[in-house]
Amino acid sequence: MKDLIEWKEEYSVGVGEIDAQHQKLVGIINELFHAVEESKEKERIPFILTELTSYAEYHFSTEEKHFEEFDFDGKEDHIKVHNSYREKISQFLEEYKKDESLLSLEIMAFLKEWWLGHIRGMDRGYIDCFHKHGLY
Repeated sequence: MKDLIEWKEEYSVGVGEIDAQHQKLVGIINELFHAVEESKEKERIPFILTELTSYAEYHFSTEEKHFEEFDFDGKEDHIKVHNSYREKISQFLEEYKKDESLLSLEIMAFLKEWWLGHIRGMDRGYIDCFHKHGLY
């Protein structure tokens, strides 16, 4: 079965801890995608959504901790983007609780576009700062 997102080395930010977290997030998104494809929403999707939400929060807190630690110049803008993701996922969860059929295509497209765009775009902005402070 094909994954929604296939991890590629070009997505690496050159920081082992963060790359591993990004790969875990991609894995959770793929798990959600397969559950939707297999029509196993009722059994697995609430658990997977909870896992995705809590792991994304863990990942954001890791990045934000390093932003503070290294006084990263772009931290305010980056945190704003994290917060907009948090708000959007909360909206999806609320909609899903009201009508479970709303989840599939819209959220899958959002997750793929948001995470790949964020990893390949905004996350590139902290690489030099993190490496300068010895984080690889």
